Amino acid sequence: MSEVEGAGRPEAVDAAGAAPSLSGRILRSVLTFTIGGIVLLTLMFAGIFYATMMQVPNSAAVMADFFGGDLTVCVVATLIVGVALAFAVSRALTVSIVRPLDEVDPADPWKVPVYAEMRPLLARIDSQQRTLRAQNEELARAESLRRDFSANVSHEMKTPLQVISGYAELMENGLVPPEDVPRFAGLIHQESQAMRALIDDVLTLSRLDELPPDAAVVAPVEVLGVAQRAAGRLTKLADERAISVQVQGAPVTVMGNEGLMEQMLHNLIENAIRYNDEGGHVWVEVDGSSEGVTVRVADDGPGIPEAKREKIFERFYRLEKSRSKETGGTGLGLAIVKHGAQRHGGTIEVGGKEGEGATFTLFFPATAE
Repeated sequence: MSEVEGAGRPEAVDAAGAAPSLSGRILRSVLTFTIGGIVLLTLMFAGIFYATMMQVPNSAAVMADFFGGDLTVCVVATLIVGVALAFAVSRALTVSIVRPLDEVDPADPWKVPVYAEMRPLLARIDSQQRTLRAQNEELARAESLRRDFSANVSHEMKTPLQVISGYAELMENGLVPPEDVPRFAGLIHQESQAMRALIDDVLTLSRLDELPPDAAVVAPVEVLGVAQRAAGRLTKLADERAISVQVQGAPVTVMGNEGLMEQMLHNLIENAIRYNDEGGHVWVEVDGSSEGVTVRVADDGPGIPEAKREKIFERFYRLEKSRSKETGGTGLGLAIVKHGAQRHGGTIEVGGKEGEGATFTLFFPATAE
């Protein structure tokens, strides 16, 4: 490592190549200070004694009698005892100082009292752990959603594939009467269109998942015109079920992705037609304000139970699985609407009373052009 690379870098190991020990440093510091004090005091008293012996007659004999022998031996003994006591006291103080550090649990840093100097470090550790736990939970949820999504896609594709494969095999083997060939071909075409719609919705959701949050906002969009085009594409479906679709409101503009907005409104209007009673009505209202643009899609069908209003935006969730074949759809329409609203920074809500119809309210916030 060069001098520049090592400059200003905290020392990671001590001279022996081992990681530095906090308790060892505390012990050495306290021990050095204590022994130094004892040695200094001992030398000071020894100096006083020797000075006294030099100035006072017969003081050496008196001192020898007082200490019971050689004064030098007594001084050395005192130093040894002092050093031993210093080591014992230093060790006890080190253990006492380090004990709160040993008791800290990284998984729960606030379980025991800690030094005030450690609180900022432990706060960062705790914050990082919470972040990691949240990320792990999010990854687990994402993995669960991925598995469920893969299983649902496989199941939804398997059904039309079996129908197409079965009818095609019958026609290939000449087991279909000539007069029934058009009907079988129509069924194959119908199932292939259902599979195509499913694949298109899956790809749309995949693109929405990969886009950054603000990627949908790209240009000014006139929302009333988008709603009218979306309703116009569903005229045939509405006529088949004798559903009246009315689009009203004033031309209003908001920043967004026009193609994604049209698909969102198409999905809402299509659901209002599919799940409505025959001969019913669908109303689409576009309203603008300084805060943004609101689009309401209402119908007079059976409505949605309040307990299930959050679930209907989940992928492949069907309110009435027994009617899924009858009503059609991929089960991804409302999931696309929810993701599209989020990409525009908006919201989607559902209201209405059960038995009296449902109202979906889509809001696009105003953004600077």
